[in-house]
Amino acid sequence: MITQPSKSRRRRRKSNPSPSVFFPDEVITDILSWLPVKPLMKMKTVSKSSKTLISDSKFIKMHFNRSYARNPHFSLVTYKKPTQKDDYSFVPFPVTDLLENRCIVIPNDPYYRLDDKECREVIGSCNGLVCVLGYDKKVMWLRFWNPATRKISNKLGYLFNVNYRSNLWRFVFCYDNSTDTYKVVSLHYASNKPNVSIFSLADNVWRSIQSFPLVPLQVLSSYRKLYDGVQFSCTVNWLAPKWSPNFDNDHCVIISLDLTTETYTQFMLPPSVENLAPSSNICVLMNSFCFSHDSNKTDFVIWKMMEFGDDKSWTQFHKFSYHNLRMNDRLRFDPVSLNLKPLHISENGDTVVFVNCLQDKAILYNLRNDSVQKSRVNHKICWFSINDYVESLVSAW
Repeated sequence: MITQPSKSRRRRRKSNPSPSVFFPDEVITDILSWLPVKPLMKMKTVSKSSKTLISDSKFIKMHFNRSYARNPHFSLVTYKKPTQKDDYSFVPFPVTDLLENRCIVIPNDPYYRLDDKECREVIGSCNGLVCVLGYDKKVMWLRFWNPATRKISNKLGYLFNVNYRSNLWRFVFCYDNSTDTYKVVSLHYASNKPNVSIFSLADNVWRSIQSFPLVPLQVLSSYRKLYDGVQFSCTVNWLAPKWSPNFDNDHCVIISLDLTTETYTQFMLPPSVENLAPSSNICVLMNSFCFSHDSNKTDFVIWKMMEFGDDKSWTQFHKFSYHNLRMNDRLRFDPVSLNLKPLHISENGDTVVFVNCLQDKAILYNLRNDSVQKSRVNHKICWFSINDYVESLVSAW
């Protein structure tokens, strides 16, 4: 005869709690570090412990390193002119959208408008922070903005009694990883020499440093974005004429500013470079410092410095025939006046993205079949404003 358990015994069985699952703090930290910024920002409001963890500097660095490796982005500036006043917006998008030639979505969110932040230009991006510039007739200022966390600094780095439009001012936003400090390098071309100052977010002041031994092309050329200072390995680097401030001068060197010591070094260009063409520039491709240039109006060549700082270590990286680049007639290539700037090489090395600074468009060149595509983007995008970008939790103020 089978007897039913008493009600009290059945009640006790149901009330027995299931065994709890315990995750060590290290495992929780590791899991959270793979999440995008948006859900992490929501989790900060859940409890004090989650807020403390997500705000921790070690966690922020771990999250940034994984985010950059997993989902690198670019950023652009787009514009529209509903009135006589220009209306510019910041546009972040994944690198894969460009490599796969997908349409880049322009956000309608007014939060990305620069004018709403009392700024007009994007100077640059470092580790997810964006430095933007604002100015009026007599004063300039900086703001530091993390679009992913939607946090922005107050106006900082005021420069008074200046007229940005009438003076030759150039800025570079950079990161000194030796001191974990974000800096802005200012070049002001006056009295035939560029005065150099550095603004540091560590102390929020401008400091004048030694002037350039030569005048960078970023100051001299009207196509200043083609010759922007290039950050690499705790330095900022510029092309500069060696003998005279003349853009057509054939003799150029690379001036390198060490962000830690604030001293300059000069590097020679690759030995086979005979003429400095408008398309000559320096850049970073596949984590290597590179120089690119026109060769006899028939080819475009990219060199890699195998050991940074050693100008005897230049090695030819890629060589592209203009004949192949002209395969698509709609691109209207003119090697004589071409201002090509290499922007990105895919991880597998089969696709190179160029920016044509004169025509303000991006070009995708497939090395496997020598095919060329024009990027599918809105014509109101300013390609010359492109920057590396990654969503991060970084805050520096």
